[in-house]
Amino acid sequence: MNQHPKLLLPVFFLLMSCCAFYSCKKDNQSSVSSFLTQSTWNLALTQRFKYVNQALIKTDTVNIGCALDQKLTFRKDNTFTFTNYNCKTGNLNGNWSFSPDMLFLNTDQSITKNSKGIQNPAHFINLGQYSLIFDAGDVYVYGNENTYYKKTDTVVVYRYGFIHSK
Repeated sequence: MNQHPKLLLPVFFLLMSCCAFYSCKKDNQSSVSSFLTQSTWNLALTQRFKYVNQALIKTDTVNIGCALDQKLTFRKDNTFTFTNYNCKTGNLNGNWSFSPDMLFLNTDQSITKNSKGIQNPAHFINLGQYSLIFDAGDVYVYGNENTYYKKTDTVVVYRYGFIHSK
């Protein structure tokens, strides 16, 4: 029984070291950029969520019968092309960047305009090797007055879901 306290001390220091290592801020943008720019993203699903008085009142799947391949390509020079965006033939080209905290995607094109007609960041839900999901439209960004919505506002958020091309 006297040996347990001797074992607890090294285990405690090991746990504290692991916590300290994994809680450190990771500033390396290259891995996130490489996931984004690795290859073309195929649109799998677009949903529209409508909120009134902060309550979800309607969810729609958009462009269900679209026969066009909708693809999003991010390039390392911080430009992008959205082929057949919104199920319309043609390309939407623009520039992209990350917010400083890398939680938001900034673009200069209509995929991120809010209901006020102002360019708004898209909020990453998931960015991985095989999938990309982000919310665009009336997305709230802390500290950004252009994204402030009153409790009584009608808010529309678009969720884009993509999978990687191989």
